[in-house]
Amino acid sequence: MISIKRYLSVLILISLGPGLLAQIIEDDFNDGNDNGWERYSPLASFGAPVEFSFPEGNSYRVQAPASPNPGALGPSRGGSYRPNVVYEAFRVEVDLVDWDNDIAQDIGLLGSLGAVGLATTNGYAFSYDTGGEGLYISSVSGENPNTLGSETITLVPGQAYRLVFQGFFAPEDFYGQLLGEVFALDDLETPLAVVFGSDYAYSSGTCGVFTNTTSDSGTTDATFDNYFSSSDTDVDRDGMADQWEVDNLGDIFWYEDEDFDEDGQTNLEEFLGGSDPADPNSLAGALAIGPLDVRVANGELAVGFSAQDGYSYELETSSDLQGWSPAAGAVLNRLNGNGTFVLPIAEREQLYLRVVGSRE
Repeated sequence: MISIKRYLSVLILISLGPGLLAQIIEDDFNDGNDNGWERYSPLASFGAPVEFSFPEGNSYRVQAPASPNPGALGPSRGGSYRPNVVYEAFRVEVDLVDWDNDIAQDIGLLGSLGAVGLATTNGYAFSYDTGGEGLYISSVSGENPNTLGSETITLVPGQAYRLVFQGFFAPEDFYGQLLGEVFALDDLETPLAVVFGSDYAYSSGTCGVFTNTTSDSGTTDATFDNYFSSSDTDVDRDGMADQWEVDNLGDIFWYEDEDFDEDGQTNLEEFLGGSDPADPNSLAGALAIGPLDVRVANGELAVGFSAQDGYSYELETSSDLQGWSPAAGAVLNRLNGNGTFVLPIAEREQLYLRVVGSRE
């Protein structure tokens, strides 16, 4: 039997408790506070502090007043970031759930953030411009943005969207690759718009959210929810983790349907199967298990996946990525090419999961 094991991009981390592993940060703001965040209010000492609030106790609103002196201090702006988590590659997501569309402002995400402060902040920004009605990726030097890529789109006020921003910077010979995407919340598989950028000025740093007026006398007002960040990236959108591509193929510019070692299996099949794409004797069995659809509700964990005919499946768990064992009590339901493991969760805990497929 050939066992096929999928980890992170291949291995799926399920965080069911307050602890966090491997530089993964999640915050749904349901606790009604921003503990763990560093608020950015650069004009507070000049009489223009940013207001941070938690509408209905489950989201994060950032409102910056007008700048008292736009010529000397710059325009109205504010945000918040996670100061204690530094990424060399980043994936950061947030739901944009509300904003004042009558205000000309940029709203979005920050990555590779460093030297945070008045006229000193560096990094990268992915934003939606309510005035220009478009998406932008920018490098930021001393708080001054420089556009690296843009895409036209109009977001509808009153609807919520997910913003996703990724940056990957290794190896340096291939420059840094940046990707921004926006999704409707009812379809997180197909982006409404995609924008790319390339730069290598800032190859590590923290992540966060921000607002910035685009007029000298303007203010800002945006509400965020469901923040997530990690170091697991796929900036070329080929289904293969960027670091895996560099480690195994030398760079990220190989296509998923190519066959690097000419063994009859595509690079994507070898990634999903856990085999070595540079070794023709290492075969994966060409079984694509992912992506996994993981949900927690009513004391049960449900893990959905694509189940192919001719394969049997088992759900395994681990607390440390070293020792793996079958998930006790897991029940598999299969219907029309889909499989779902249902596993009772007796208490809040943190664990890793993987689905193992074996050819029958």
